[in-house]
Amino acid sequence: MLDLHYLWAFVLIVVFSAFAQGFMGLGFGIIVMAGVAFTPWDLERASVLTNILLLFLNSTIIFAGRRDFRIDWKLVGLIISGEICGVPFGYWFIYTFGNQPVFRLALGIVLVIFAADRVFRPRLAKPLPALLGLTAGIVAGFLAGAFTAAGPPLALFIYSRHHVPAKAKGTLQVVFMSATLWRLITIIFFGKGVPLHLVEISAMMIPAVILFAVLGHFLARRVSSALFEKVVYTFIGLAGVLNMVRFFL
Repeated sequence: MLDLHYLWAFVLIVVFSAFAQGFMGLGFGIIVMAGVAFTPWDLERASVLTNILLLFLNSTIIFAGRRDFRIDWKLVGLIISGEICGVPFGYWFIYTFGNQPVFRLALGIVLVIFAADRVFRPRLAKPLPALLGLTAGIVAGFLAGAFTAAGPPLALFIYSRHHVPAKAKGTLQVVFMSATLWRLITIIFFGKGVPLHLVEISAMMIPAVILFAVLGHFLARRVSSALFEKVVYTFIGLAGVLNMVRFFL
């Protein structure tokens, strides 16, 4: 269930997350899930809202950066092939265990890994082999299906292949978009579906998501991202630790 008393908190989380993804190129889904984990909301139902908003968010960032992005369609094809397998399995995980302590533990671990990834991500001297894109797609697909968070494996793989931020960011958004769309199809045909009230709540938030994603995208060109990223990843890491602690209490 989604207690509407917490809707205002969800709106604030969504606005912040949209700005973060526009600014950094990733993070929306995992930041939203990190925030929702502090509420009594059903995580699977909250992820559906996140899923719908992600479609518009990814589309907005792709459109806003269309002049700068250079999309590597070969890598996109490899990654999507993996996502086709990974997303349904990930959604099955949240569908089956979403309201159980084991899911909170798994979410906490993913949040901590996501935060640590930014701090400790290895600087690869050589590009990862292209065929690893299939593996990255499967792992990222599972994370997208379960937690609406495909970021770390895709970022590691794609940034190893392309050191030009614009090209990497564009490719990332396309594979994020494909995972989001495939997840929504999975929910509609094999999950709990998308009821009208979730569509209505999403529709109210779409203008704010678009506005703050565009704002984040253009500010990223003008200001340093170091401090903002520290704030974002500290929040994600803290949410992860607290979810893990709650499992053992």
